[in-house]
Amino acid sequence: FSRYIWGGLAGLQLMGFVADQSYGITRAKNPDIMWPWWHEIMRKKEAGEIPKDMPGYMLAKYRNECEERWTADREAEFGEFMGALDQE
Repeated sequence: FSRYIWGGLAGLQLMGFVADQSYGITRAKNPDIMWPWWHEIMRKKEAGEIPKDMPGYMLAKYRNECEERWTADREAEFGEFMGALDQE
């Protein structure tokens, strides 16, 4: 009985792997490809265009309710840097 269960799970895993390989899906986690906007924020912090203690989510286009409250409380401190990513 258990060999059918484990065999079925192994078969599903193998089918998933074959499907990924046939369509060319890579499972590598490459932050240089997946997070270019975060690297842009880090380069601007290194260059001094954005303060180092400014949270990155203050520069994001979407913020949840809690982040909106935090941003509103610190608007005076970081307000001039809010559009730093829009400037090119």
